[in-house]
Amino acid sequence: MMTMTLKDALSVLAKSSPFSVKTITHRKKDSFDFLKEQLFVRQEIEQEFTKLLSSLQGNEVVFLCGSSGDGKSEILTRHYGEFSDRFNFHLDATHSFAPHQSAIEALDELFDKRLLEQRPLILGINIGMLANYAKEGAERHAGIREVIENFLALGISSEANINFLDFEKYPKFRFSKNGDTYSEFAKELMVKLTSQNENNPFYKIYCKDKAEGRDLKLIANFRLLSLDSVQDVIITQLFKARLVKDQFITTRALLDLLHHLLLGPGYLFDNLYLGGENELVQRLVDFDPARIHTQALDQFVLRYELNLPDIELETFLEGLAGVYILFDRQDIKVGDAASLIRLFSLIRHEALGNDYHHKYRNEFDESLLRNYADIWTLHKQYDGSTEDKFALRRFYISEFIAAVQRYANRNAPEIAMVRNEFFLGEFGSVKLVAPVEVKGDYESIQSKKDFKSSQFLAYLKVFDVSLEPIAISLNLFELIYKLNRGYRPNKYDKNAIVLLDEIVEQITDVAKSSPSLKFYDGQKVYVAELEEDMIAVSGVA
Repeated sequence: MMTMTLKDALSVLAKSSPFSVKTITHRKKDSFDFLKEQLFVRQEIEQEFTKLLSSLQGNEVVFLCGSSGDGKSEILTRHYGEFSDRFNFHLDATHSFAPHQSAIEALDELFDKRLLEQRPLILGINIGMLANYAKEGAERHAGIREVIENFLALGISSEANINFLDFEKYPKFRFSKNGDTYSEFAKELMVKLTSQNENNPFYKIYCKDKAEGRDLKLIANFRLLSLDSVQDVIITQLFKARLVKDQFITTRALLDLLHHLLLGPGYLFDNLYLGGENELVQRLVDFDPARIHTQALDQFVLRYELNLPDIELETFLEGLAGVYILFDRQDIKVGDAASLIRLFSLIRHEALGNDYHHKYRNEFDESLLRNYADIWTLHKQYDGSTEDKFALRRFYISEFIAAVQRYANRNAPEIAMVRNEFFLGEFGSVKLVAPVEVKGDYESIQSKKDFKSSQFLAYLKVFDVSLEPIAISLNLFELIYKLNRGYRPNKYDKNAIVLLDEIVEQITDVAKSSPSLKFYDGQKVYVAELEEDMIAVSGVA
């Protein structure tokens, strides 16, 4: 351990590391094993898994299922030693027992063995492989194939002795109750990696390398990653990738990201957004703070690249040099200003030198995500209370319904601001409009059954007709906000626009059965109302 450098130690994080996939071996542990153990964070799904194992009996089956790299093998390996004398384990359902045998046939064999030995069977299996077995498994196991099909369709097991623990039901990134972090797992992992105490082998090696002046860029990156608020900024960016890009973040991908942040080509603040081949960083490019164009940031870039005098900045850069982050004002390179903006964003809540970076703290505000989190939480916890209903009504009336109406009436400016009127179509110079009462369906919100960490379901009523629930992602939430402030959608909003079109179609389908319609013909407005078997038309203006 004493001859190991920090760069060597951090190699256990890399996706290419032999330690990235856990296997059952009986070799003597070495320094890298102890380093990996330092990074162990018990996941919520493992707590449920441990509880389940303690109650198994007979020939019960446990499917620990998810995606590649999410940590199935790690969990199974940790429990193998304690339970292998009582249970049969199969760590990876993509493997077979012989060269000529397929993975499907290997599962058939395991299910045969389960019936013969009457011992619980524990399997680690990808969702894709689970679906393959449901289709291709032996006919003699039709019962278990049917249970798998039901689970894939409904998310629950239809048999008491067949258990499914799905990583997707235990997301690593989600809105928290207290709002302090969007991922307790990622937070604990970063703390374990960088915590400044003598029991942390990574920190001990860091101190040794720092004292010897080795890999000073790595030393700077490790120090940055150890800062509490920097960890929160990274987690927030990853959660945005989860919400906006629908990016599933596995344990292996997260560890590989940390390796890239620390040992990538640049400083951590550049490595976070300039990813090259790193899977997660490729999803973060759109969140690069250097892409933000505000007056304050654009002026900073201009002054910096023109090398205009700025004594406060010079003092700040001297402070950066003290923590091994170097910017040479005598040799300004293309991209230096962008790198500084990324640094300002990353350390926005930290004190450093003369705190020059705090001038730009408000330029990196995450108010949209916070507002989305508040509305998401309101939908999840809504129990009919007056206070929560008031907050929900404010969102539905002032934001959601208002934005949908603006979008529906975009081709009829004369009614764009007329509440509860929806444009149905145009015939020559005459525009057909339906008076529609749209409101939130709070009873449906209260009785909701399922909830996802990456979206919430909004519920509307048109007159007294409940519409189909509408999935509100962060993308659609942002578009709703922007529409109410004069934004006109373009081709880049394509996915969210499709959802808006579906909402408008639901509303207008109900509106067409309204007993009252309006016709706008220039400055004249006519109302047509169905009275018994006759249509009465009157002029309004």
